[in-house]
Parts: sequence; structure tokens; C-alpha cells
Amino acid sequence: MESKPSPQSTRQPDPYMRDPKSRERAPENFEPNPWRDNHGNLLLGFTAILCLIGGAVIACQQAKFYPPGFPKNIRPQSDSVDPLAAANASGTVDSNNPLVRAVRLKIYGAASDDGMMKIAIYAEAEGFNNPDEAFEVDSWRIVNGVCSGIWEIPVELNRVAIAAYHDTNGNHEMDRNALGIPSERYGYSANARGLTGPPTFEESAITVTTEPIEISIR
Repeated sequence: MESKPSPQSTRQPDPYMRDPKSRERAPENFEPNPWRDNHGNLLLGFTAILCLIGGAVIACQQAKFYPPGFPKNIRPQSDSVDPLAAANASGTVDSNNPLVRAVRLKIYGAASDDGMMKIAIYAEAEGFNNPDEAFEVDSWRIVNGVCSGIWEIPVELNRVAIAAYHDTNGNHEMDRNALGIPSERYGYSANARGLTGPPTFEESAITVTTEPIEISIR
């Protein structure tokens, strides 16, 4: 009686063995390597950890954005649509005073006319973005999304950096989201914008002249 040939095995060869029979001769050369088997998953996990750390660093840098709040006893801006004309008429700006220059400041980009525009002028890098260290701070009203007013600046002050933010709810603080990133619009002179936090004094500094200074917040 003829024997039937055994069906061909469908078992796949061990990918780590060129010759399955050689496993008995040199098993140490063909043992599976856990790192080699799972390196893809480990790399993905490592990349995810790096992304989480990077996101945390950016959030921490953004959380350092100042001003967290301005003094609450600052003087309000005039209700006049033309604050420069109103200031000259009331005598608050003396154009004949050789010790100061009157500079018009315009801030664009307010989402609404609610709240106030908080503004700080800095004369030096030390203490920049800390309103307690600012040369002067003020709070101005917003009309049709634009905040416009004048500032008396000593003639010897030739270089300043200006920071502004829209305090929409009037709580005298820069509101932030759950990650610590500012949720209210803000901006700097020279249209400076930090990548992972506030810009530096040097990035925001401008030369003071009699020409208007414009800042766009977003």
C-alpha cells in the first residue's frame, strides 16, 4: 500500500533564522531581540513624550506673559473721540513745554469697545513686562475698536517699548486659558511678537519722535 505524501506545512519560517535547522546548531545567533522587535513602538512613545514636554515648556513660557494686572487707581482717558484735541483744550498737554513731547498713540484690533485698553511704557530693559517697573501705565477707553490718545514723554527719553492688552471684562488682569496662554488680545510696539513667550525689550523698542505710534493687538 502506497503511503500518501504528508501535506506541505503552512508554517512560516522563523524570520530570525536563515535555516530553521541551524537553530539547534547555533541557537545563540538567532534568539529574538526584544528591542529589535519593539523599537518602532518605543520610538513612537519617546516622540510622544518629547511632544508633551515641548508643549509644557511653551505653555510655561506663555504663562510668563505680563502684565498680569495693572494698578486699579490709574486715570481714565477722556470720553472725547479726539483725545488729542481734548487734551490740548483742557491744558493737560502743553505743546510749548520744551521738556516734554506729546506723542499720539493708536492701538488697533480690539474685538469690541467693552472694557479698557491697558497700556504700559517701558524706558529700559530691566523690569520689562512688569507694570510695577514701567515708566508709566494708563488705562484708555476704546471707540469703534480703536484706542487713541496722547502721551507726554520727556524729551530726553528717546527709546521706549510699549505693551498693551484689552481688558475686556474689566478685572484688571490678563485672562488666560487652561494652559496659561493669554486669552485676551495684546500687542507690543514695533509689532513685536515672541515665539514661545513675550518679546524682549530690544524687540519691542522704538525711537520716540513726534510721529504717531501705532500698535496692533491680536
